[in-house]
Amino acid sequence: MFENINSLAILGPALIVIVVTVLILRARISRQSDEAQKAIATFKLMTVATGAFLVLLWFLLPTTPVLSTFGFPKTVEDIHSAERLLDYLQRYNRALVRTTEVLHWFIFVFVWWFLAALYSLTKVLGGVTNVRSRQSITKPEV
Repeated sequence: MFENINSLAILGPALIVIVVTVLILRARISRQSDEAQKAIATFKLMTVATGAFLVLLWFLLPTTPVLSTFGFPKTVEDIHSAERLLDYLQRYNRALVRTTEVLHWFIFVFVWWFLAALYSLTKVLGGVTNVRSRQSITKPEV
């Protein structure tokens, strides 16, 4: 969809909008008193924000027909002139470069989301474990 547009021209403003939205909603989430509810709400927020960014990355991918409609040369005569060969190779190169660029962003965003979600969940589980251990210390056993 956005194959001919520089990806940073699209990803930069989109990333700014997503980060600002996340920060505003995160401030609302931080007002909650229950740590488990905060963690679940943060997880939902991060999942939706990551999903929105990944959908944008999906639109940046060259469409599959672009690669298949270049027409595979069947004979040497199909790419006999140097100009035709150069054009053929440049079109494939543009599609491969864009796909690689999107794949790099996907890996970065997915790993960031995964680590943030893992940190959030371990923070809550650590809090629950601390509360249980404090309760067991303060309760006399009969």
